[in-house]
Parts: sequence; C-alpha cells; structure tokens
Amino acid sequence: MRIDALPDGPPSQRWHVLGDELVTVRPARPEDAGRIGEYIRGLSFASRYRRFLGPVNELAPADLHRMTHGNDAAPPALIVETGDGDARTVIGEARYAFDGIACEFALSVSDAWRGRGVGTLLMGIMEERAKLRGAHYLVGDILRSNQPMLALAHKLGFAVTRPVLDDSLFKVTKCLSRLDAVQTLNEGLSRELPVAA
Repeated sequence: MRIDALPDGPPSQRWHVLGDELVTVRPARPEDAGRIGEYIRGLSFASRYRRFLGPVNELAPADLHRMTHGNDAAPPALIVETGDGDARTVIGEARYAFDGIACEFALSVSDAWRGRGVGTLLMGIMEERAKLRGAHYLVGDILRSNQPMLALAHKLGFAVTRPVLDDSLFKVTKCLSRLDAVQTLNEGLSRELPVAA
C-alpha cells in the first residue's frame, strides 16, 4: 500500500494515493451535512455500532451540525472522498477534540474501503494535527469486539488498556511528546536499576 500526499491544492484539502486510488481528505463544510448523514446511514449496523459505541441508525441534526461546523476544541470532521465534482463519495470520516494535553479521536471507514489504508491515513493526519496543537497524547475508546481497530491501534504504536468502569471498552493511548516518552522510559528504568548508596 502506498500513501502519498500530493503537494498541490488548498492547505485545507489534501490528495492521497491509496493503492491505485486517488482520495481527498478535507474538513467537512456546512453543505456536507446531507452527504455525511447519507454516509453514516450507509454503514453496516456493526460499523455504526463500533463508531458510536452503541446502536445508531442516523445522526441527529445537532450531531451533523457539530460535525460540519466544529468549534475551538473540536474542529469539523475530516472526511475522505473519492471521485470529482458531484460524483464525490464519502468513504471515511474522523472527529477529534482537544481537552488540554490530550486529543481524543473517533473514526469510521465505509465497509467497501476497509483494509485499504483509509484508517491509517486518518490516524496519521489526526496525529499530525494533535502535535501541531501541542497535545501530548492521542486517545480513543474502542469496543473490545472491534478487532480491526484494535489491530490498527497496535500497529500504530498505541498502548491498549482496559478502562476501570466499562468492561466492554479498551482505552488506546499514544504518547506524542518525546519528552513524555523519555520521562516514561527513565521512570521505568529507574524502577529496574538499583540506586547507588
């Protein structure tokens, strides 16, 4: 699989090559609400359940508004599309929100595009944006039954832990700050090494 960012185009929109397909990643705009709603309805029940951590058939107007407008803490959703002009099709989406030192994420990929690099592409973009905003951690909640997402998290270097209050979820965390990673390593080493007297 090849993932390349093509250099031309507006900074808010990026083209990528996934395998032999050209896809576009860009922030959602207010006029995308209908297309995003259609995309969510088009996901299988299992995909919607994994994305929203429960049964969801479609998004409420307020949820679509948040996805297409965003705010300072949670920018508009990122959407991945194929095609041009009126023939564009949404094949993935991701939300991320900042709460101080952490950036929390959630994403979905259309059933037809699973395993083709869309999730990896979205995770890379969210990690890049989280670092630019100064976040130290990228975090998410994943259902225990969502094995593809757990495998992706492992592949991308996330630590996987079980939350105390909900046995159906795993918490995934990736340290984005080199200083934090070095401090964690040093703390681990200091517990293992004897202290000279």
